[in-house]
Amino acid sequence: MGYEEAFPPELREYYRKLFGDEAEEIMASLRTPVEKYYIRVNTLKTSRSKLMAILRKEGLKPKRSPYLREGIYFEREGPNFPDDYEPDLPAVRANKFASESVYQGAMLYAPGVLQADRRIKPGDEVEIRDPRGLLVGIGIARMGAKEMITSTRGLAVEVTLPKFKLPSLSELESFKEGLFYAQSLPSMVVAHVLEPREEDLIIDMAAAPGGKTSHIAQLMQNRGEIIAMDKSKNRLRKMEEELKRLGVKNVRLIRMDARKLPELGIHADKILLDAPCTALGIRPKLWESRTPKDIEATARYQRAFIWAAVKSLRKGGVLVYSTCTLSLEENEANVKYALSKGLKLEEQSIFIGSPGIGIENVQRFYPNRHLTQGFFIARFRKV
Repeated sequence: MGYEEAFPPELREYYRKLFGDEAEEIMASLRTPVEKYYIRVNTLKTSRSKLMAILRKEGLKPKRSPYLREGIYFEREGPNFPDDYEPDLPAVRANKFASESVYQGAMLYAPGVLQADRRIKPGDEVEIRDPRGLLVGIGIARMGAKEMITSTRGLAVEVTLPKFKLPSLSELESFKEGLFYAQSLPSMVVAHVLEPREEDLIIDMAAAPGGKTSHIAQLMQNRGEIIAMDKSKNRLRKMEEELKRLGVKNVRLIRMDARKLPELGIHADKILLDAPCTALGIRPKLWESRTPKDIEATARYQRAFIWAAVKSLRKGGVLVYSTCTLSLEENEANVKYALSKGLKLEEQSIFIGSPGIGIENVQRFYPNRHLTQGFFIARFRKV
């Protein structure tokens, strides 16, 4: 299956209209994991040079980000086999989420298995395919076929040859000690563009799982106050655990739909709105099911958050709006909406992406140009 079939025809057409000749390159890049896999050093607990020494001892090859002093990255390995490779082994089919993990080097656990060739016994070499038949890796079965399907836990296949390989971090001692957070480069740029100060009252409107919130806390050296909101009890619980792991102490969690933010009657100095979006920039995408209709519906949904932010910002306050998507409607068109509501665009302190489509002073990250996730950032001031 080529990358063309991974995208619905109307989305491919949309990309070609928006990006012209570059559309094909963008889609091909989206299909693969990021070339440079970033983590953020948690400077509340350690320094970059100390963490790099620890990671080397843990068997990894960390490199320094040239852009951010708290950035470290690892280079992607692979592809480890060609696209037309047909190993002709008994097959295990995994769900989309598990397939995307295996594709970048994770093990396959029983809950991710959809089907398994009946002949498979522990110790057999097997091929792992996604629900649409794409080969994502090869490995050694650690369960028989029946057990793989029925078990709710345990290692089903030890992956020996994934399509690509990114480092596995969550088992590391340095991870458990909260010395870093896995976060993409554009996502790290966001907190810098916000320019948080310890005297600021800051609101993060769609905060879970807490990557940007904890980065803002780190830049404020755990001083000042951040109000972080999310409407999901489950996501907030996980975020609380994450903040504890990282040693973050200046965040107050509130469970609510951020569109109702004005009801709290707060006037913040700075607001971060990392808006819920179609996530069209996330990599890798074995396939995409969203269409231009989803883009339009999501852009409308986002405007309710933007309007709530405008009402909850003090005069002269700053709003940073970001998404992990590529569409015009959710990005530049929503910037125009924000400008019509009494905000003005400002330059960004760190600019390593590309200019926006038809708008200056906004920052776009393209997967093919910047070797990152697809991403968008705009900074406004309330006038």
